[in-house]
Amino acid sequence: MTWQQKIDDALTLRRSADALRRRYVVTQGAGRWLLAEGRQYLNFSSNDYLGLSHHPQIVCAWQQGAERFGVGSGGSGHVSGYSIAHQALEDELAQWLGYSRALLFISGFAANQAVITALMGTRMRGCWWMMPTV
Repeated sequence: MTWQQKIDDALTLRRSADALRRRYVVTQGAGRWLLAEGRQYLNFSSNDYLGLSHHPQIVCAWQQGAERFGVGSGGSGHVSGYSIAHQALEDELAQWLGYSRALLFISGFAANQAVITALMGTRMRGCWWMMPTV
C-alpha cells in the first residue's frame, strides 16, 4: 500500500465517522465576537479575554511598536536576547504588583509549565506529586 493510499484511507475513515476537522473562514476572529458568513457569534474560543484586541489605544500602541521594533518575532530570547520593550514591561508589571521582579512568558501554557517545573524541583512539606512512570 502506498503512502497516498494510507492517507486517503485515513481521510475516508475520518469522513465516515464525521471526525474530519474543518476550518471555517471568518471575517473577524479576534475579540468577543466572530463574524462569519454575515452572521455574528459570541466567541468562546478567543484568547482575547478582556476584549481589547480592537481597542483604539491598544491598536495604536501596536502600530508604534511595529514602527520601532519591526514585525518579525526574531529569535528566542534565550538565543538572541530579549527586547528592551519586554524588559520595560517586566519592570512595570513588577512595580505595579509590588514585587522586585516579574517574568514574561510566551503563553499561559509556558507559564504553567515553568511554575510546575519550579515546584517539582522543590520539596514541599505535605505535598505529593503524582508523576507518570515511563
